[in-house]
Amino acid sequence: MGFIKAFTGALSGSFANQWLEYMAPPASMTDHVLLARATPVKSNGSENNDGEENANVISNGSKFLVPEGTCLITVENGGITGVISEPGGYTYTTENVPEAKSMFSGDGFFASTFGQSWNQFKFGGQPGNQQVAFYVNLKDIKGLHYGTQNPIRYRDAYYAGAMLAVTSNGTYTVKVVDPILLIKNLIPVDIISGQGRSYFELGESDGGVEEGLFADFIGSLSVALSNFTKGGKSIDEIQGGQTDFAKNVNEAVEEKAQWGTKYGLAVVDVSPMGLDWDETSSKLITEKFNTGFLMQGGVGAAYAQTQIAEGVNAAGNNAGTGGLMGMGMGVGMMGGTAGMTQPVGDNPVVAQQQAQAAAAAQPAAPAAPETPATPETPATPAAE
Repeated sequence: MGFIKAFTGALSGSFANQWLEYMAPPASMTDHVLLARATPVKSNGSENNDGEENANVISNGSKFLVPEGTCLITVENGGITGVISEPGGYTYTTENVPEAKSMFSGDGFFASTFGQSWNQFKFGGQPGNQQVAFYVNLKDIKGLHYGTQNPIRYRDAYYAGAMLAVTSNGTYTVKVVDPILLIKNLIPVDIISGQGRSYFELGESDGGVEEGLFADFIGSLSVALSNFTKGGKSIDEIQGGQTDFAKNVNEAVEEKAQWGTKYGLAVVDVSPMGLDWDETSSKLITEKFNTGFLMQGGVGAAYAQTQIAEGVNAAGNNAGTGGLMGMGMGVGMMGGTAGMTQPVGDNPVVAQQQAQAAAAAQPAAPAAPETPATPETPATPAAE
């Protein structure tokens, strides 16, 4: 009992003539649809919408086309009976034949990604004739919008570990990396039972799912921004390094909300359209810290650190909500300014300045013996 693979790739050739009707994803399965019921399709490619109530219930001999970027999952009474992620054509059989399998994990990526989930959630028993077939969207789900209502506080390693605040807006992209976890923990039960809607799409009718994902995403930006700057990068470089920043966001989201281990989702791209410091942070950077870059070596670093410390003190004395104290820069930040140093290995400007300062300091060492004052001290008695 299970699925027998008939061919690889798209439906073509002799199979197109033999398969008078087969199951496939519906034409309405747009980019933001996470899951949709399988739809009977005729050999000419038209959907068989004859109103049959149990049109997507599989039986012996049912044929399935699994296009690229989709995953076929069969369910019975909420239990997962089969998973197919390798593109191609399959026939379901109730006979016990050696080549019939309950799960195909198309390549090494999916084998390692949701093989454990399959062992945990697969149907515990002998599948019957009331299995319902669904297709999960494995393509990138793009164009999910985000925007920060208030400035996001983060610690910027590029600017000597200063606590700054930034506003941002743009789009992000998610991808289903474990269809089994998606079905078990995110898709509403009425859809999986086959009694509710025929598809689940992110948007106004998703019961707040996209809103919850948005909240998790925004809540993880602070950690992601801090981690991005730890490598010596400024946040100005995010738009040119979206892949690296997306990795930082995905790791932060996983740490905060466990998207991967709970929902089988991952952040694969972030495209900021706006990324701006708030007024206090911008003033601290442009008027104080950057002045240190124009000075030589350690002098510039010391100046930058001093100016940041003064900015912290001024913000602490400012009772207004725009001060840095309101951004979370407490006594701990002030106490840490003495140990701040500008990133050297990752910041070529500072590295060059400090190298110049070190070179300039070398000739100054022999000058110490030229300042003896002892030969001139006996001149005091002559003054009488």
